[in-house]
Amino acid sequence: MSGDRKGARRRTLRCAGIDLAQVEARLAPWLGVGVRCVPGEGEVLVSLSGEEPALGELERAVLGLLGEDFYGQDEETLEGAVGRLLRDRRLTLSVAESCTGGLLSHRITNVPGSSVYFERGVIVYSNRAKEELLGVPGRLIAAHGAVSGPVAEAMARGIRELSGSQLALSITGIAGPDGGTPAKPVGTVFIGLAAAESARSRRFLFSGNRESIKWQSSQQALDLLRRYLLAL
Repeated sequence: MSGDRKGARRRTLRCAGIDLAQVEARLAPWLGVGVRCVPGEGEVLVSLSGEEPALGELERAVLGLLGEDFYGQDEETLEGAVGRLLRDRRLTLSVAESCTGGLLSHRITNVPGSSVYFERGVIVYSNRAKEELLGVPGRLIAAHGAVSGPVAEAMARGIRELSGSQLALSITGIAGPDGGTPAKPVGTVFIGLAAAESARSRRFLFSGNRESIKWQSSQQALDLLRRYLLAL
Protein backbone atom coordinates (compact mmCIF):
# COMPACT_ATOMS: atom_id res chain seq x y z
CA MET A 1 0.00 0.00 0.00
CA SER A 2 1.33 3.49 -0.84
CA GLY A 3 0.22 7.06 -0.47
CA ASP A 4 -0.40 9.94 -2.89
CA ARG A 5 -1.64 13.26 -1.60
CA LYS A 6 -2.17 13.75 2.11
CA GLY A 7 -4.71 11.21 3.37
CA ALA A 8 -4.92 9.34 0.06
CA ARG A 9 -3.79 5.74 -0.31
CA ARG A 10 -3.28 3.28 -3.13
CA ARG A 11 -3.58 -0.50 -3.19
CA THR A 12 -2.93 -3.02 -5.92
CA LEU A 13 -4.97 -6.19 -6.22
CA ARG A 14 -3.44 -8.94 -8.37
CA CYS A 15 -5.45 -11.36 -10.49
CA ALA A 16 -4.46 -14.43 -12.51
CA GLY A 17 -6.29 -16.75 -14.89
CA ILE A 18 -8.38 -13.89 -16.28
CA ASP A 19 -7.72 -11.29 -18.96
CA LEU A 20 -8.01 -7.51 -18.89
CA ALA A 21 -11.32 -7.36 -20.76
CA GLN A 22 -12.94 -9.80 -18.35
CA VAL A 23 -11.75 -7.84 -15.31
CA GLU A 24 -12.91 -4.53 -16.77
CA ALA A 25 -16.33 -5.98 -17.59
CA ARG A 26 -16.68 -7.29 -14.06
CA LEU A 27 -15.60 -4.00 -12.49
CA ALA A 28 -17.34 -1.70 -15.00
CA PRO A 29 -19.44 0.19 -12.39
CA TRP A 30 -16.27 1.09 -10.47
CA LEU A 31 -13.91 2.05 -13.30
CA GLY A 32 -12.84 5.67 -13.08
CA VAL A 33 -14.12 5.91 -9.51
CA GLY A 34 -10.87 5.08 -7.80
CA VAL A 35 -10.39 1.87 -9.81
CA ARG A 36 -7.98 1.31 -12.72
CA CYS A 37 -7.06 -1.97 -14.44
CA VAL A 38 -3.58 -2.54 -15.87
CA PRO A 39 -2.53 -5.58 -17.94
CA GLY A 40 0.48 -7.55 -16.76
CA GLU A 41 2.22 -10.57 -18.23
CA GLY A 42 -0.06 -13.44 -17.33
CA GLU A 43 -1.97 -11.34 -14.83
CA VAL A 44 -4.09 -8.21 -14.37
CA LEU A 45 -3.40 -5.52 -11.78
CA VAL A 46 -6.33 -3.62 -10.26
CA SER A 47 -5.23 -0.32 -8.78
CA LEU A 48 -7.39 1.25 -6.08
CA SER A 49 -7.03 4.79 -4.77
CA GLY A 50 -8.84 6.89 -2.20
CA GLU A 51 -8.97 7.87 1.44
CA GLU A 52 -9.92 5.74 4.39
CA PRO A 53 -12.47 4.47 5.31
CA ALA A 54 -13.85 4.71 1.75
CA LEU A 55 -10.81 2.88 0.34
CA GLY A 56 -11.42 -0.09 2.60
CA GLU A 57 -15.05 -0.25 1.52
CA LEU A 58 -14.02 -0.03 -2.13
CA GLU A 59 -11.48 -2.82 -1.68
CA ARG A 60 -14.05 -5.13 -0.10
CA ALA A 61 -16.51 -4.49 -2.94
CA VAL A 62 -13.90 -5.12 -5.64
CA LEU A 63 -12.62 -8.28 -3.93
CA GLY A 64 -16.17 -9.61 -3.86
CA LEU A 65 -16.37 -9.19 -7.64
CA LEU A 66 -12.93 -10.65 -8.34
CA GLY A 67 -13.53 -13.81 -6.31
CA GLU A 68 -10.94 -16.55 -6.76
CA ASP A 69 -9.29 -14.71 -9.64
CA PHE A 70 -7.67 -12.51 -6.95
CA TYR A 71 -4.46 -14.00 -5.59
CA GLY A 72 -2.58 -11.27 -3.74
CA GLN A 73 -2.10 -7.64 -2.84
CA ASP A 74 0.59 -5.08 -3.63
CA GLU A 75 3.97 -6.85 -4.00
CA GLU A 76 2.81 -10.41 -3.35
CA THR A 77 3.80 -12.90 -6.05
CA LEU A 78 1.80 -15.79 -7.43
CA GLU A 79 4.53 -18.23 -6.38
CA GLY A 80 4.33 -16.79 -2.87
CA ALA A 81 0.57 -17.26 -2.75
CA VAL A 82 0.87 -20.85 -3.97
CA GLY A 83 3.63 -21.56 -1.45
CA ARG A 84 1.45 -20.33 1.40
CA LEU A 85 -1.40 -22.61 0.30
CA LEU A 86 0.92 -25.62 0.05
CA ARG A 87 2.40 -24.90 3.48
CA ASP A 88 -1.02 -24.40 5.09
CA ARG A 89 -2.27 -27.69 3.65
CA ARG A 90 0.99 -29.51 4.42
CA LEU A 91 1.37 -30.71 0.84
CA THR A 92 4.51 -31.25 -1.20
CA LEU A 93 5.11 -30.45 -4.87
CA SER A 94 7.42 -31.59 -7.66
CA VAL A 95 7.56 -30.30 -11.22
CA ALA A 96 8.62 -31.54 -14.66
CA GLU A 97 9.43 -28.86 -17.24
CA SER A 98 10.13 -28.95 -20.92
CA CYS A 99 9.67 -25.62 -22.76
CA THR A 100 10.10 -23.48 -19.62
CA GLY A 101 13.56 -24.93 -19.00
CA GLY A 102 13.49 -24.62 -15.21
CA LEU A 103 11.70 -21.26 -14.92
CA LEU A 104 8.84 -22.72 -12.87
CA SER A 105 11.25 -24.33 -10.39
CA HIS A 106 13.23 -21.09 -10.24
CA ARG A 107 10.15 -19.08 -9.32
CA ILE A 108 8.99 -21.56 -6.69
CA THR A 109 12.41 -21.70 -5.02
CA ASN A 110 12.70 -17.91 -5.01
CA VAL A 111 10.25 -17.97 -2.09
CA PRO A 112 12.02 -18.19 1.29
CA GLY A 113 11.12 -21.41 3.09
CA SER A 114 10.04 -23.20 -0.11
CA SER A 115 12.08 -26.26 0.92
CA VAL A 116 9.19 -27.12 3.26
CA TYR A 117 6.90 -27.94 0.33
CA PHE A 118 9.03 -28.14 -2.84
CA GLU A 119 10.55 -31.60 -3.31
CA ARG A 120 12.25 -31.44 -6.71
CA GLY A 121 12.11 -30.25 -10.28
CA VAL A 122 13.43 -31.85 -13.46
CA ILE A 123 14.02 -30.43 -16.95
CA VAL A 124 13.06 -33.01 -19.57
CA TYR A 125 13.68 -31.09 -22.76
CA SER A 126 14.06 -34.00 -25.17
CA ASN A 127 11.69 -36.86 -25.85
CA ARG A 128 14.40 -39.23 -24.65
CA ALA A 129 14.55 -37.42 -21.31
CA LYS A 130 10.78 -37.66 -20.92
CA GLU A 131 10.95 -41.39 -21.52
CA GLU A 132 14.06 -42.19 -19.45
CA LEU A 133 13.51 -39.90 -16.45
CA LEU A 134 9.72 -39.86 -16.17
CA GLY A 135 8.66 -43.09 -17.83
CA VAL A 136 6.55 -41.38 -20.49
CA PRO A 137 5.80 -44.15 -23.01
CA GLY A 138 7.41 -43.59 -26.39
CA ARG A 139 4.22 -44.76 -28.08
CA LEU A 140 2.32 -41.96 -26.32
CA ILE A 141 4.69 -39.35 -27.72
CA ALA A 142 4.49 -40.96 -31.16
CA ALA A 143 0.69 -40.96 -31.10
CA HIS A 144 0.03 -37.49 -29.70
CA GLY A 145 3.30 -35.56 -29.96
CA ALA A 146 5.49 -34.32 -27.12
CA VAL A 147 3.33 -31.18 -26.93
CA SER A 148 -0.01 -32.70 -25.99
CA GLY A 149 -2.38 -33.25 -23.12
CA PRO A 150 -1.67 -36.98 -22.71
CA VAL A 151 2.09 -36.36 -22.54
CA ALA A 152 1.66 -33.48 -20.07
CA GLU A 153 -0.39 -35.78 -17.84
CA ALA A 154 2.14 -38.59 -18.14
CA MET A 155 4.94 -36.17 -17.23
CA ALA A 156 3.06 -35.01 -14.13
CA ARG A 157 2.29 -38.58 -13.06
CA GLY A 158 5.89 -39.59 -13.68
CA ILE A 159 7.50 -36.89 -11.54
CA ARG A 160 4.93 -37.40 -8.80
CA GLU A 161 5.66 -41.13 -8.61
CA LEU A 162 9.41 -40.60 -8.86
CA SER A 163 9.53 -37.99 -6.10
CA GLY A 164 6.84 -39.27 -3.76
CA SER A 165 5.33 -35.77 -3.54
CA GLN A 166 1.60 -35.39 -3.16
CA LEU A 167 1.21 -33.00 -6.10
CA ALA A 168 3.01 -32.49 -9.39
CA LEU A 169 2.98 -29.97 -12.23
CA SER A 170 4.27 -30.40 -15.78
CA ILE A 171 4.74 -28.06 -18.73
CA THR A 172 5.32 -28.95 -22.37
CA GLY A 173 4.93 -26.53 -25.26
CA ILE A 174 6.28 -24.61 -28.23
CA ALA A 175 7.95 -21.39 -27.09
CA GLY A 176 9.12 -20.40 -30.59
CA PRO A 177 10.04 -18.62 -32.66
CA ASP A 178 10.18 -21.86 -34.69
CA GLY A 179 8.62 -25.28 -34.30
CA GLY A 180 4.96 -24.41 -34.75
CA THR A 181 2.49 -26.13 -37.07
CA PRO A 182 -1.05 -25.23 -38.19
CA ALA A 183 -2.42 -27.69 -35.62
CA LYS A 184 -0.02 -26.57 -32.88
CA PRO A 185 1.19 -23.02 -33.54
CA VAL A 186 3.94 -21.30 -31.59
CA GLY A 187 2.59 -20.51 -28.12
CA THR A 188 0.75 -23.82 -27.75
CA VAL A 189 1.39 -25.10 -24.23
CA PHE A 190 -0.06 -27.98 -22.23
CA ILE A 191 0.10 -27.91 -18.44
CA GLY A 192 -0.45 -31.06 -16.40
CA LEU A 193 -1.43 -31.46 -12.76
CA ALA A 194 -1.25 -34.79 -10.96
CA ALA A 195 -2.60 -35.69 -7.53
CA ALA A 196 -3.41 -38.97 -5.83
CA GLU A 197 -6.82 -39.23 -7.42
CA SER A 198 -6.02 -38.33 -11.02
CA ALA A 199 -4.01 -36.37 -13.58
CA ARG A 200 -5.42 -33.62 -15.73
CA SER A 201 -4.16 -31.18 -18.33
CA ARG A 202 -5.13 -27.89 -19.97
CA ARG A 203 -4.20 -26.45 -23.34
CA PHE A 204 -3.19 -22.79 -23.65
CA LEU A 205 -2.26 -20.60 -26.61
CA PHE A 206 0.01 -17.73 -25.60
CA SER A 207 1.22 -14.83 -27.71
CA GLY A 208 4.49 -12.91 -27.55
CA ASN A 209 8.16 -13.76 -27.88
CA ARG A 210 9.91 -16.81 -26.50
CA GLU A 211 10.65 -15.26 -23.11
CA SER A 212 7.05 -14.07 -22.73
CA ILE A 213 5.60 -17.47 -23.62
CA LYS A 214 7.84 -19.15 -21.07
CA TRP A 215 6.78 -16.68 -18.37
CA GLN A 216 3.07 -17.01 -19.17
CA SER A 217 3.41 -20.79 -19.09
CA SER A 218 4.90 -20.71 -15.59
CA GLN A 219 2.24 -18.22 -14.50
CA GLN A 220 -0.62 -20.39 -15.69
CA ALA A 221 0.93 -23.50 -14.13
CA LEU A 222 1.08 -21.76 -10.77
CA ASP A 223 -2.48 -20.48 -11.13
CA LEU A 224 -3.77 -23.93 -12.09
CA LEU A 225 -2.24 -25.30 -8.90
CA ARG A 226 -3.52 -22.35 -6.85
CA ARG A 227 -7.11 -22.98 -7.91
CA TYR A 228 -6.77 -26.70 -7.21
CA LEU A 229 -5.53 -25.94 -3.69
CA LEU A 230 -8.32 -23.45 -3.04
CA ALA A 231 -10.87 -26.11 -3.93
CA LEU A 232 -9.52 -28.65 -1.42
